[in-house]
Amino acid sequence: MKPLVVAVLTLLVLPVYAHAQEERRDGNWWVGETPNTKLNYAVGLFDGMELGHDFSYWGIVKDPKKEKCLVDVRTSFDDSSAKFFSHVSNYQLVDGLDTFYKDYRNRKIRAPDAVWIVVNEIAGTPQSEVDKMIEGWRQNSSKP
Repeated sequence: MKPLVVAVLTLLVLPVYAHAQEERRDGNWWVGETPNTKLNYAVGLFDGMELGHDFSYWGIVKDPKKEKCLVDVRTSFDDSSAKFFSHVSNYQLVDGLDTFYKDYRNRKIRAPDAVWIVVNEIAGTPQSEVDKMIEGWRQNSSKP
């Protein structure tokens, strides 16, 4: 009985999963989402950062010769996350993305790239540098 239930659930979820994989998560996607979906995205981003952190060093810890690399990876993650994410809440990130995507010129920029721009703004990166980042992402996102 259990394999049948798993098979039925898989068939029901697969089309939704496939659609989610095709959908480009950029500003056009963002502005059409509900506030709850936006908050869930932010929560997922923070959880994904933790998992990404783990992935970045799990293979390294198996090789004692790479201990220096392991220290470098941990230091880089810890320094960057402290600078850009330590005092950022889910709500603040959503507000920042809402503001960023109000500018129609930013709508083709993918959400993860927009997050990077928003957390740089929150962290106090000079506006001239942020403007260069935005322009670079606008140019990159317009390419096929």
